[in-house]
Amino acid sequence: MQATLKYFWIVCALFVVQIIAGVVTAHFGVEGAGFYGLSLDNILPYSVARTWHVQLGIFWIATSWLATGLFIGPAVSGHEPRFQRLGVNVLFGALIVVVGGSLTGQWLGVMQKLGLVENFWFGHQGYEYVDLGRLWQILLLVGLLLWLVLMVRALLPALRRNDENRSLLTMLVISCVAIAGFYGAGLMWGRQTNLAMAEYWRWWVVHLWVEGFFEVFATVVIAFLFVRLGLLRVRLATAAALFSTNVFLAGGIIGTFHHLYFTGTPTAVLALGATFSALEVVPLVLLGFEAYHNLKISKATEWLRAYKWPIYCFVAVAFWNLVGAGIFGFLINPPIALYYMQGLNTTPVHGHTALFGVYGMLGIGLMLFVLKGLAARRIWKDGVIRFAFWAINIGLLLMVLISVLPVGLAQTLASVKHGLWYARSAEFMQQDYMQTLRWLRVIGDTIFAVGVLALAYFVAGLKTGWSLKLGHDLPERTSHE
Repeated sequence: MQATLKYFWIVCALFVVQIIAGVVTAHFGVEGAGFYGLSLDNILPYSVARTWHVQLGIFWIATSWLATGLFIGPAVSGHEPRFQRLGVNVLFGALIVVVGGSLTGQWLGVMQKLGLVENFWFGHQGYEYVDLGRLWQILLLVGLLLWLVLMVRALLPALRRNDENRSLLTMLVISCVAIAGFYGAGLMWGRQTNLAMAEYWRWWVVHLWVEGFFEVFATVVIAFLFVRLGLLRVRLATAAALFSTNVFLAGGIIGTFHHLYFTGTPTAVLALGATFSALEVVPLVLLGFEAYHNLKISKATEWLRAYKWPIYCFVAVAFWNLVGAGIFGFLINPPIALYYMQGLNTTPVHGHTALFGVYGMLGIGLMLFVLKGLAARRIWKDGVIRFAFWAINIGLLLMVLISVLPVGLAQTLASVKHGLWYARSAEFMQQDYMQTLRWLRVIGDTIFAVGVLALAYFVAGLKTGWSLKLGHDLPERTSHE
C-alpha cells in the first residue's frame, strides 16, 4: 500500500505540466504563433501543446484512479499478496516509460522527424484521445492488464467472504476487468484503415472505455468509499452501482453512436445515442447528492472531519457530472445540435467540465483519500487545500461561463446563419469581440492554475510536514486505512 505513494507525486507533476501546456495552447488562440512575443511555435507548435494538454490529462487522471485501486485492494481484504509491492513498482516503471516515450514520440512526429510508418508506431497517430503511437498503446494495454492482475489477487480474500460488501466488490472487479480489456478496442485499426472505421473504434475507447466503464468504476469506488466513511448504506450504494451498470449495458453501447455523425450514422440512431448517453450520468449524480445530504444532516464524527476534503471532491464530481456531462454534454448531443456545433467551442465546454470536472475532480478526491489513508491520524491544515479546492472549481466555472461558452454560442449562431465553415474561419474567429472573449479566459484560467499549484504545494507539504498540524485527528488505525 505504501508503494502507491509515488504514483501521486507523478499525478501532481503531470497535472502541473498539463496546465502549462493548456496555458500555451489557449494563448496560441489569441497570439497565433507566439507566446507573449516569444516564437514558441518553433519548438512547441500548437499541435504538440494541444496533444500534450489532452494526453497528460488522461495520464494523470488514470494514474490517480489506478493507484487508488492498488491501495483499496489490500485495504479492503486486509491481505497484501506476495510480490504485490514488486508488481506495483514494475507498473510504476511501465507508467514512466509510456508517458515519457509517448510524449517524446508525439513531439518528434509533429516536428517531421519520423517517417510515416515510424510515426504510426512511435509518434503521433492523429486521433484525439488516442494520439500516442501504437507501440505505446500496446504497452499501456499490457500495463492495464498487469493492474487488473494486481487488483484481483488483492481483492480475492474479500470476495471469498460472504458479507454485505460482496456485491459491491464484485461490481468493482467487473469494472476493473472492463477497464483493462476494453482499451484493446484502440488496437482495432491499422495505419491505413478507412477513416470511418478508425473513428468507430476510436469512439469505443473514448465513449465505452472512458464514459462507460470508467463511469461504472467511478460510481462503485465512490459508493464503496462513502460506505466506509458511514455516509451511505451498503444497500443504497450497491443499488446505485447496479443501476449504473444496467444503464450502461442497456444504453451505453447505443449511446456511443451520438459521436459518429460524420461517419454516416442515421439520424434515428443518433437520437437514440444522444438520449442514452445523457442517461449515463444519472447514478453518479444521485449518489453524490445523497451523500452530501447525509453529510449535512449527520453528526460531525471524527471520520467525517478527517476526510472532509476527499468527500467535498466527490460531491463536486456529482455537480460537474450534472452540469458538465449532463447539461453541456446533452447540449451538443442531439442530431440537430451536432449538425451545427460539431467541432466548435461548445465541444471544449463539455470536454473541460466533463473530463476534468468529473474524472479530474474524482482523481483529486481519490488521491486525497489515499494520502489521508496512508497516515490517517495526522491532522491536515485546512487553509491551502481549502483555497485549492475552491480556486480549481471556481476557475473552471469562470473559464467556461465568461469565455469558452460565449465563444461557442457565437460560433453556433454563425454556423446556423452562414455555415460551419464560416464559424471556424479566421475571418469570424479574429473579430475584435471574439478576441476579447478569448482574452477573458485569462481570469478563469489564472484562478484555476493557481489552485492547481496550491494543490501540488499541499500534497508536497504532506511529505515535508508544512501541510500538517501537531497532534492526531483519529484515535487509532482502523480498516478504513
